[in-house]
Amino acid sequence: MFRRNKLFFWTTEILLITLIFYLWREMGAIITPFVSVANTIMIPFLLGGFLYYLTNPIVIFLEKECKINRIIGILLTLCALICAIVLSFVYLLPILINQLSSLIYSSQNIYGRLQDLVIELSKHPALQNLDIQQTIQQLNLSYVDILQNILNSVTNSVGSVLSALVSTVLIIIMTPVFLIYFLLDGHKFLPMLERTILKRDKLNISGLLTNLNTTISRYISGVSIDAVIIGCLAFIGYSVIGLRYALVFAIFSGLANLIPYVGPSIGLIPMIISNLFTDPHKMIIAVIYMLIIQQVDGNILYPRIVGGVMKVHPITILVLLLLSSNIYGVIGMIVAVPTYSILKEIAKFLARLYENHKEAQEVEKHLSE
Repeated sequence: MFRRNKLFFWTTEILLITLIFYLWREMGAIITPFVSVANTIMIPFLLGGFLYYLTNPIVIFLEKECKINRIIGILLTLCALICAIVLSFVYLLPILINQLSSLIYSSQNIYGRLQDLVIELSKHPALQNLDIQQTIQQLNLSYVDILQNILNSVTNSVGSVLSALVSTVLIIIMTPVFLIYFLLDGHKFLPMLERTILKRDKLNISGLLTNLNTTISRYISGVSIDAVIIGCLAFIGYSVIGLRYALVFAIFSGLANLIPYVGPSIGLIPMIISNLFTDPHKMIIAVIYMLIIQQVDGNILYPRIVGGVMKVHPITILVLLLLSSNIYGVIGMIVAVPTYSILKEIAKFLARLYENHKEAQEVEKHLSE
């Protein structure tokens, strides 16, 4: 019935997703202590897993194509990763900090121009009934006020700050540990299961695990490569056009590209806001350039790099993004689709098991008659 009526299928699926997220929010007070403890372990575990899926293809390439011992391949890959991080901190971080500080300073002028524009618009006869002046005064928070609010919140929650600091240090220490163990023994996990727990795997669970592993690997590595390409193309384009803060906007575009569907559009927002009043001509050129890049990415790059790994309906993706952003913010938007796809594959596997079991029972019943 579900497969015959697509509208009923997708409506039911979306309602179930919404119900799950609603129940999760309502149970927040109960599960918060457990979540905080789990996060201490899960965050470095997930980060280590993410880095594993990024670096493992390189290790496999060195092992199979270059005939290099896996241990040496892991060491070379980790050295390359460390060098990339160090070079980023040495060369990119100072430029990024300089551009960010300059952008924050110039945003005060942008706010002033926006305020003047709103005042001019308020003089229009159609908008005179709206109390725009009072709204502007209510929103007119200076940077001193914002910093004061931040300092007050920090001083009122010193314990939370210390807790966050300890958690951050643990994440920094534990993530490389998980990554090294995954690289050393990750490829042995499934064969070990097949030799022990799944030795008599009549349910083909090993096939499910292999499929999930391949799907996750292709998605994480593919999406990450795609985001890096978009970030580099954005930086080249913004630099040639002559936009200020090109590195900041390019990094934001690359990171936003990790979010399905709406990410590329979100990546343009800071660039548009920053240049709307200061240099609108360059802003328009940059928007046109990025729209062309997005079309090339959507029709050529993304299908070739990532492919149709995550077979999720667009409406379902939008619902997932709305719900996950409301609960987990940007991180939730990034991980919502792959997490949903994994759970969906598991649910389909269990449904097939149930159907096969039901058919087997019917055959036995028919034979017994």
